[in-house]
Amino acid sequence: MRTLPLTRKRLSVRSVVAATLVTVTTVVLAIFAAPDYFARRQMEMTRLRRVNRAQTSELAVALAVPVWNIDRAQIDRILDSQSEVQAIAGIVVAAAGKTHARTRDARWHFVPKNRVFAAADLIVDEQPIVFNREKIGTVRIYTTPKFVERELRNTLMRIIGVILVVDVLLIVVVYLVLWRVVLRPLMSIERYAVAVSAGDQRESAPAVAGSAAELESLGTSIETMVHLLELREERFRSIFESVDDAILILDAENMRLLDVNPGMGAMFGYTREEAKQLEAGSISSGVPPYTPENAREVLRGVTPKGRLLEWQMRRKDGSLFWVEVNVRSAMIDGTPRAVAVVRDITARREMEDALRRSERMSVMGSLVAGVAHEVRNPLFGIAAALDAFEAEFGSGPEQAEYIEVLRNDVGRLNRLMQDLLDYGRPHETVRRTQSLRPVLAETLRVCAPRAKEKRIEIKQDVDGALPEASIDADRMLQVFKNVVENAIDFSAPGSDVTIRGRGDGNGALLLTVADHGPGFPPADLAHVFEPFFSRRPGGSGLGLAIAQKIVAEHHGTIAAMNGERGGGMIEIVIPSESEGPGRVGLRGTFVGAPPEPQVPRSRSG
Repeated sequence: MRTLPLTRKRLSVRSVVAATLVTVTTVVLAIFAAPDYFARRQMEMTRLRRVNRAQTSELAVALAVPVWNIDRAQIDRILDSQSEVQAIAGIVVAAAGKTHARTRDARWHFVPKNRVFAAADLIVDEQPIVFNREKIGTVRIYTTPKFVERELRNTLMRIIGVILVVDVLLIVVVYLVLWRVVLRPLMSIERYAVAVSAGDQRESAPAVAGSAAELESLGTSIETMVHLLELREERFRSIFESVDDAILILDAENMRLLDVNPGMGAMFGYTREEAKQLEAGSISSGVPPYTPENAREVLRGVTPKGRLLEWQMRRKDGSLFWVEVNVRSAMIDGTPRAVAVVRDITARREMEDALRRSERMSVMGSLVAGVAHEVRNPLFGIAAALDAFEAEFGSGPEQAEYIEVLRNDVGRLNRLMQDLLDYGRPHETVRRTQSLRPVLAETLRVCAPRAKEKRIEIKQDVDGALPEASIDADRMLQVFKNVVENAIDFSAPGSDVTIRGRGDGNGALLLTVADHGPGFPPADLAHVFEPFFSRRPGGSGLGLAIAQKIVAEHHGTIAAMNGERGGGMIEIVIPSESEGPGRVGLRGTFVGAPPEPQVPRSRSG
């Protein structure tokens, strides 16, 4: 696999070097300039306070005589004379119960003011007015620091300008030196690395001769690393292409297949180009819980530690098989991906299932033999005794009710024995490639009496282009008879049971039987095909188990579920070309119905 492309960073080496030089130079100059600036600021503010104090003292002396004489005109002239001092924002003289004030207007002109004003952000100094050692009033001068601050700002801007000039000069000088020794070789190495990571083998090795020794060593190391990566890529590609297991690389977001190895084609029947058009859910069997939705949920939850699980898959031809999947997340091309290694374990599962079936059949055989010995002979005796009783004493009204009950019970027990024999004894499957339409038509005929008895209408919705399949018609009729009768038993009188058939688009036949009954309880869905599992009083629990056994002989699947609008639904999938145990003969047609064992049906069989 090609080495992963490198992602270009937004900041180039030149930008990093320039930014570093500017930052370091600015910080150094600022460290040296800042103390001088703050010392000057402190000095200017101290000087402003001293000047303000001196001006206040001088003004207090000048106002002593006019205030003593209560010469208001002279007081006003003295106050107006202070307008030439630009820093003074206001003056307030308080004497003899009167206040004389001056303040600045918007154009910074002195104007009279008859009340005391706020001194926010101003420097205030107050001095007594003394005449003949007697305090006759006070004077306050309000000084603004804004002119000093303006000068300080100008000084700060000059400092910043000097720092910028020094920065530019330093950058130019250092950059010219670095360009020859560092930057040009680094750019050459970067171009080479990006080209190699993108798979461009035409890019020549980086030109680092004459650069710093460290860069020459780096360039050599990169060339060696690229060579090693090419060797590892070749080794990985060889393993990827030759391994028998299927390897799938999927998009972690939409679960589409991005790349597969030849093992996937051999296992699933798709070419690599076809596989890249698929998504993970489309190769799941679709049989709950192995649905596309569950497959996507599993893949979205994988971690780098990985997860090992067994799953049921569907080949291109529609046949189902079991696999062991080892799936984990990985970063490929800087994007999260899911990597799945898929191993076909159908043979192992078949061996395990065969062993379980063998053990179950062994127990079933013993049970059937014992039941046949212990029950059927007495049942025949009871039936014979009933016939003799009826022949001897007749079937008058008094006896008829009891005779009918006994005959029904004997018939129910005989049907149960037949179910046990059907499930327990081996059958030779004779399959022929033929249409399922005659089988479905015969199913309707066989189930019609029971449907009529319960006032159930059996509807058929079969695609006109329904593919043919290799089936044993007699055995497949048993499947549909059991499933349809089970649906009839759980349908409300006056409702309908619908049989639908179509191709699933993958070379298999999809048939469903849906009713309008109460549906399957969620807790029972995992057990409906187990032998002897039944929720209906009097049910044998073998009808759906027998159906599953026959469908499995045809390498198909059968699943129970609930319909979107209520009611139960059985879905049967049969490959159009079945392989495996059983005999496949010439093309043929369904020629007759099998014996009807009259199996009593329940929601689970």
